[in-house]
Amino acid sequence: MRLFSCFMLTLGLSVSPLLKAADQKFATLEVTVEDKVAKAAAGVRTLYVIVYDNESKMPMPYGAMKVDLKADAKGSIFKGDLTTANVQRMNPQAPFPKTIRLKARLDKDGNAGMDQPGDVVGKADGIKVGDNAKIVINTTI
Repeated sequence: MRLFSCFMLTLGLSVSPLLKAADQKFATLEVTVEDKVAKAAAGVRTLYVIVYDNESKMPMPYGAMKVDLKADAKGSIFKGDLTTANVQRMNPQAPFPKTIRLKARLDKDGNAGMDQPGDVVGKADGIKVGDNAKIVINTTI
């Protein structure tokens, strides 16, 4: 019985971080497209929301989420929560950040990676994890 209890405790401790991780929220986000860049974004159907740990000195993102858009990007194009369930993390073992910065990119070729000519971006800095955030896409690369 003691062996069974130790096994169950070990199993519970190993699974509990996984359960908690699925519930962690980075931010509630709204992404809008400024009118002045809407023409440049015409026909683009891929939105990436990139999450950076504000305290990290590494240039690599903490994670990213891809959203397939059904129509041209005009006005409000995304509203929702960024969570560990819908953001693909680069290193799932990295500690959860306390503050983040976000970048939203309408990606012309639809491929993940660095910003490229034709992409349209917007940023938000210094967001406390769990807070609301708004990104206005307003810059053409």
